[in-house]
Amino acid sequence: MPWLIKSTPEAPVPLAERLFFVHVPRCGGTSLMQHFSVPQKVVDARGPIKAAAMKYFFMRYKTLESANFPIKTRENGACAVLLVASAALYYMEVELPTLFGASLALWIGAIAIFVSLFTTIVCTAPVIGRITPVHRWYLWFVHYPLFRLCEAVDWCTGTNKTGYIMHLTAPKLLGYGYVKPEEMDGMCSLAIVRNPYSRMVSIYGYNRFGAGESFPAFLRRWRKLMTPYIERGEKEEWYTPCHLLPMFEYTHHDGKQLVQSVVKQEELKLLKTREGAKEAVKLDNTVSDLPDLVRDALLGMPHTNSRKTSAKWYDLYDQETMNLTYEMYARDFDVFGYSTAIEQRPDLVPPKKSRRSLLGDMKYDRFSRNSLAGPDGLRISQANLFGSVTNSVRTDMRRRCSATALKSSLIELDKDEILAKVAGVRHFSTVRETFHEDSMDVFDESNGAGVGSKKDD
Repeated sequence: MPWLIKSTPEAPVPLAERLFFVHVPRCGGTSLMQHFSVPQKVVDARGPIKAAAMKYFFMRYKTLESANFPIKTRENGACAVLLVASAALYYMEVELPTLFGASLALWIGAIAIFVSLFTTIVCTAPVIGRITPVHRWYLWFVHYPLFRLCEAVDWCTGTNKTGYIMHLTAPKLLGYGYVKPEEMDGMCSLAIVRNPYSRMVSIYGYNRFGAGESFPAFLRRWRKLMTPYIERGEKEEWYTPCHLLPMFEYTHHDGKQLVQSVVKQEELKLLKTREGAKEAVKLDNTVSDLPDLVRDALLGMPHTNSRKTSAKWYDLYDQETMNLTYEMYARDFDVFGYSTAIEQRPDLVPPKKSRRSLLGDMKYDRFSRNSLAGPDGLRISQANLFGSVTNSVRTDMRRRCSATALKSSLIELDKDEILAKVAGVRHFSTVRETFHEDSMDVFDESNGAGVGSKKDD
């Protein structure tokens, strides 16, 4: 997640047999990571310190799938033990060293309380994803003070200043150099999408500030958070957290589909068993259009991160929330072929497309379950497309980190960009090298451009 099948020195895999997963948030893709044992493979490929950091990252990620503000956690269990020990030492009047005038027992108790509150309240999806100063602090913290211990660029998972790497869009993965254009052109890639209305309810469940925050109130606040994207098209994590982005931003760039196969979550039921998939191929062309590697990967995929709710997702909607959801994610309906009506709610009037929306949709490809297949079924190279997307993203990166951009930000008092520069988000540290078994790519982070590639001897 996103690499499901990749080549390693220990187990080489031909490019055509590698499978990459572009993970659209809240579309059920986390199950694929577990299905392919990606966390264990990532941990096994690292030294003791990085392995421990990644193990904690995956544990924390799984914890936050089950609760917005988790209480029954390992962190809180350890903090409870430390708090009891601190109280015992304090009331037993055991002589301990002091620090800044306070006994060690009090320090232990204070640290336990801080860690408990920090992991239970601050480091959670609602706070990091919805409170902008905390979100930006998090991007800086995991990249610099934590020395990028929680990133696994080789597997495209973990986290750093670019955000959650497993939730990067296809254009970002190419532009940041995490996936090479020739890899994208030769491998199989997959994304899962879902009905935008049901996805919005899933986003609400994952990001709300507790049960007291109603669905209408959440959507109004969510719309406000999307302002940088809606008004200026900002797709960087610094401005627009990954859960806010529409689904088409993960799979398309400038109207063209980059991901080879886009599958609707609603179709996964056709692939529960191999026998069922064979029958579905005969009856349903949406499954038969999939490349064999993708279809086999989805067979029997578990759905392990779903949260049980007492109400059906469509019961949460009224006319206002329906219109708000459509306003934010209108293009998703058209690109992925979803109806603007909610079948189970005939009392609600489907939103109508504006003329501006209709004109914008004309340049976007409708999604395909095998976008690289030609009329004869053979794979067609899209190397030029992937190369142009890579250059486009890197050009924007160079522009943002240039001295001219900084000068402009200072003149215009653009606080967001000035802060990004100070936090190091606009800083590229000399050269990052990514080694592959057949080549060495050097990515010059000082200007965001690829500076060379040479074959190993």
